[in-house]
Amino acid sequence: MTVTKTQLADAYSAALNKGLGKEWDTEFSRRDASKLLDLLWPVVSDLALKDTKKTVPGSVPLGNLGRLKMRYKAATKARKGTNPFTGEPTTFKAKPATLQPRFTAGKALKDEAASYFRKKMK
Repeated sequence: MTVTKTQLADAYSAALNKGLGKEWDTEFSRRDASKLLDLLWPVVSDLALKDTKKTVPGSVPLGNLGRLKMRYKAATKARKGTNPFTGEPTTFKAKPATLQPRFTAGKALKDEAASYFRKKMK
């Protein structure tokens, strides 16, 4: 099942109300939760891209969910090769250096997934 942004905001507002609603004496709506999620994104992306001038950029911990890392891929030069289907020679284009985001699941998320799977398989 794919979760929509609306469903995520509903679930997040329910969690906020359960965790912080009484303490802060407020009720969080779906709109509040959606705004909070939208405000969180630039912070995480800025932190992930902070040290991108290095060939080994840093990573951003996301609590029990996991860790977001930026992976540096070096540039490649143009090269000659052969088409595996036709066997004729061809030239592969050069590619520029890029940064690619990588997510690594945390131990808590992996354990939760394993226990969910064991329950479903019984």
